[in-house]
Amino acid sequence: MNDTPPADYLTHFALLHTRDLDESRQVMGELWGKHEVAIKGHIPFETIVNHVEIGQTGLTFVRCPTPLRVRCTLGGDRFTVLLHEEGRSLHQINAESTVAGPGSAVIVVPGQDVRMDSEAVRLLALEYPTTRVEQALRIRGLPSARFEQWARHRDLTSPAGAALRSLAQWAARELNQPDTPLASGPTAEHLEQTLFSLFLDCLAEPFPSAAPPDPMLGRIKLSDCEHWIAANLQESLSVDTLATLVGVSPRAVQLAFRHYHHCTPMAFVRRARLHSIRQELLARGEVTTVTEVAMKFRFFHMGHFADAYRREFGERPAETVRRLHRQRVPGSAHPTD
Repeated sequence: MNDTPPADYLTHFALLHTRDLDESRQVMGELWGKHEVAIKGHIPFETIVNHVEIGQTGLTFVRCPTPLRVRCTLGGDRFTVLLHEEGRSLHQINAESTVAGPGSAVIVVPGQDVRMDSEAVRLLALEYPTTRVEQALRIRGLPSARFEQWARHRDLTSPAGAALRSLAQWAARELNQPDTPLASGPTAEHLEQTLFSLFLDCLAEPFPSAAPPDPMLGRIKLSDCEHWIAANLQESLSVDTLATLVGVSPRAVQLAFRHYHHCTPMAFVRRARLHSIRQELLARGEVTTVTEVAMKFRFFHMGHFADAYRREFGERPAETVRRLHRQRVPGSAHPTD
């Protein structure tokens, strides 16, 4: 049996490590709003908080082995998604009760009266600008009023919930690495957009018919969309981006790609990126590295990229480069991976 405690996340982005409750109140008040905190039981107080900004998204790790009772009116201008790794918390949001734990997320928004009764916890939190979320809700045809009644709780075992939690965990682990490209630049932008899209998918799961009743995107507009995708494969793309581009709902874009291409819009984008990567590898050969080209086209998880490339072309990207080298230099030794 392995009794090694799980490693902390975001260790290169330390914000707070304290046993002083007053210091914690001050720092966390600046991050999430002024609040009242009381210790439950007799476990001495301690907390660790690490925090990083990825574009418009905040990612926070909290480890607090001390059971607490917290009350606050959430400040700031961000929606906050609490993803528990360990422990559970009972939340009352504007008098509506819900429980957060490893299988369920709680979402809180500015201005809400929040009371939290927590066990010892380890959690990740994602924070998104309120105006960005509200605009996305309108585009997707989702309600924005009385948010705590329909969106305060989300199932993390659902497809979108599990994907959001998994990507947040992976990102927080990768950000432990020094000089990681996930902290800034194009790769960080793509990560941030993907996290936001998955968050919106979580919100939309209970509303399969919530999108405005736009007709399916016509073939001419879809062609314009395809040309725009081809010209912007190195940019951050999402279904919402495509919908805004052609002036329809995300649902209309999804229907059109499923009808004409038998796949989702993002599967179409991923396949186009894979083909562009292959073309660049064949053109440049050993002049470049596979990782360099993959990240240029927004693949930031090399294992997932290599699997997708092999499924599409029947060989690993390194094998493409090796084969090209053998063709250009007959009798040459095989370069190592």
